[in-house]
Amino acid sequence: MPRPLNILRVITWLPPGGIERKILAVLPRLNPQRFRCRVLCLRERGALADELQGAGTPVDLIAFRSRLDPRGLRRFARHLRQHEIDLVHAHMYRASVPATIAARLAGGLPVVSQVHNVGTWESRRQVWMDRFLCRWRRGLIAVSERVKRDVIETLGVAPEFVRVIYNGVDLSQFTAPVNPAQAKKAAGFDPDATVVLMAARLVEQKNPLGFVELARRITPRFPKTVFAIAGAGPLEDPIRREAERASLGRRFRLLGLRDPMAPVYQAADLFVLPSHKEGFSNALIEAMACGLPVAAADVGGNAEAVGAQRDGAVPPPGGEAAGLIVPPGHADSLEHAVAALLSDAPLRASLAQAACRRAQRFSLDRMVADLEALYLELAGGEEKSSAARACVTVG
Repeated sequence: MPRPLNILRVITWLPPGGIERKILAVLPRLNPQRFRCRVLCLRERGALADELQGAGTPVDLIAFRSRLDPRGLRRFARHLRQHEIDLVHAHMYRASVPATIAARLAGGLPVVSQVHNVGTWESRRQVWMDRFLCRWRRGLIAVSERVKRDVIETLGVAPEFVRVIYNGVDLSQFTAPVNPAQAKKAAGFDPDATVVLMAARLVEQKNPLGFVELARRITPRFPKTVFAIAGAGPLEDPIRREAERASLGRRFRLLGLRDPMAPVYQAADLFVLPSHKEGFSNALIEAMACGLPVAAADVGGNAEAVGAQRDGAVPPPGGEAAGLIVPPGHADSLEHAVAALLSDAPLRASLAQAACRRAQRFSLDRMVADLEALYLELAGGEEKSSAARACVTVG
């Protein structure tokens, strides 16, 4: 049998974030008879490096002084040759630029670059650089169709150059509660409360202050409703101040980081994601797998995950939609959607069943299978490389 393909995943560092945890979840599941993986960090190792290495994936560090650091690029190229790398898979702009150049220096190794969000390019210079480097790549990975459209429009590449691989979730860890009242009590909520949950980093992109505003509008009309956020981040103090200003009291809870998250989802009745910007939300799929109906802003892959129309319309009972999708940044639409769900227990029950079904489309096993198929395709030879480069429209 031929030796396994040597795959190098490249990232700036490995903090405990969503992208990095997904790498930790995926790499140990790749077929070891077909793939040998290692990770290269370009700034520092990060908190998850030891955990990933303990799971059997080597993690190396080449500390770049800048993205075009000549010494770093030479070391990177030597690293590729030393470990006989067959395919380079780089994450986000800051890792993809040096990875593409180093692979070229190492003899033109195949490179695929992954884009995790819309609007990831911060300047026209970054756009120009990525457009130029696409000619040296075998393809791009987008985490949703919305991200794919953004990549095509920004970089001017052909649709067939971009492959969508949705984030997957280990669904075995997330199931609907057997006894909702007991789940609420175990998570610290009143068993009779109706819990509206948001789970996200407390950063501007996720719009947690919009969630506080939603709580301010909704709680007077629904006296048994409690709003809760699970997560941490730099906006924690502003969120507390805004909740105090709105006199929410015990009707609003900041839960902090929770691990595992399944008991928190199982204690909730409704999941809200009011983000300004998303790629493809892991928390959204986790909540759906736990049987939570959803109200989410129409950003990134939210509508693709939920399977709902983009007009906030209430889906018919027994359908495939897991919730409601509303315009981003539109507080009135979000309030109307959440109020509609809180007012209609049978509708929530119908959407909860649809959420469990729809979450099955986004399993971690499916993500791994899609990734393995793509690796085998992209490492398949110069003929495929030439065809991929022909997809790029440079101008």
